[in-house]
Amino acid sequence: MTQQLALEAQAACAADEPFAALVSAAGHADRGRRSLLARELRHELSLEAAGTPAEASAALREAATAAFARGAAGLLVLVSHEAASLFDRIPTQAPWLGLPRVQLWSTTRLVEARAGGGWPAPQTAPRWSLRSRVDAAWHAAAVESIRSAIAAGDIYQACLTFPLEAQAPAHLGELFAALVASHPVDHAAWCRVPGLEIASLSPERFFNLRGRTVTARPMKGTRGLVGASELQRLATMRELASSAKDRAENVMIVDLLRNDLGRICTAGSVDVQGLWEVEEYRSVAQMTSTVRGELAAGRDLWDALAALFPPGSMTGAPKIAACRVLETLEVMPRGLYGGAIGWVDASGDAEFSVVIRTLQSRAGQLRWDIGGGIVSDSTSAGEWAEAWAKAALLEPFVDLRHA
Repeated sequence: MTQQLALEAQAACAADEPFAALVSAAGHADRGRRSLLARELRHELSLEAAGTPAEASAALREAATAAFARGAAGLLVLVSHEAASLFDRIPTQAPWLGLPRVQLWSTTRLVEARAGGGWPAPQTAPRWSLRSRVDAAWHAAAVESIRSAIAAGDIYQACLTFPLEAQAPAHLGELFAALVASHPVDHAAWCRVPGLEIASLSPERFFNLRGRTVTARPMKGTRGLVGASELQRLATMRELASSAKDRAENVMIVDLLRNDLGRICTAGSVDVQGLWEVEEYRSVAQMTSTVRGELAAGRDLWDALAALFPPGSMTGAPKIAACRVLETLEVMPRGLYGGAIGWVDASGDAEFSVVIRTLQSRAGQLRWDIGGGIVSDSTSAGEWAEAWAKAALLEPFVDLRHA
């Protein structure tokens, strides 16, 4: 059935038709979304500004309600990192190349497949070069700036990121297929709408909503596994599981999420159901935790999005203070990176992924962003290596060049 999804996605791409292929290639029912292809997407809303977070939520709610009233089968939600300014007093840079902060797209033409079916590999894949916008010296100075902010008591952690860039190709379909076939994850996505194309290899759930239950699964803590033997992989995963630094990073984000969920969930319902779990992927090992809560009466999906955005794993803690530091350090706006891709059913159930390990193509520019969480005992060399580990899955297909 995923073969059918791939064929239809390729046909939509060839016809220059807006579409979204959301693929649970790894097939973990407890971690991913179901696989689907939404064709003939209809634009419902581009949200650029709102007076208050409540007004932003209301605008999204009204657009979604109108789409479902017309018979939409589902909604694609694209939330750029710079949408953070809509939902809280969070400073951001101006949107990347004018990218809308939030986009809603509906469809009545939906094809579904079982999770875990993978994605057919292409016969050939183009080879590109991506070059870092920054060098190790810039990164080391930024790490020290964040450590100084931590020492001053302003923040506990900040997620420092930077882009790798190239000239954009005509489309990302072949590289998406090659990457998903070689590195299956639970939240892969190939989306093409006017002015933006993305190929995402994200393993991370931002949050999902089933009935009244909200579940978030933040990832914090990464180790590279490319080229490792089975024994080396096991040793690396054991080291990550016991790392005091990574546990500290992870629990900071868990506490942040508990606080965010507490704003929209029934008192006493927010619970940590898994802490410091290590998951294995083809190119990396990741430390993940699970936080769950029950929506309070009068709250809905759009309230949850406003309360939880931006993903704490991509900002730091406290969230607003960390974003204030990052705004002054990062060399350009993130675009969709660090934001979210969401799918909303007519039932109200929803699944949102964190946009990491993702190619973005807009206005002739192509980018893949990398980075990591900086804490008090971070070293510039260690953080530089961890950031580049998150690009390692590209190496069979892309030449990676340092500045």
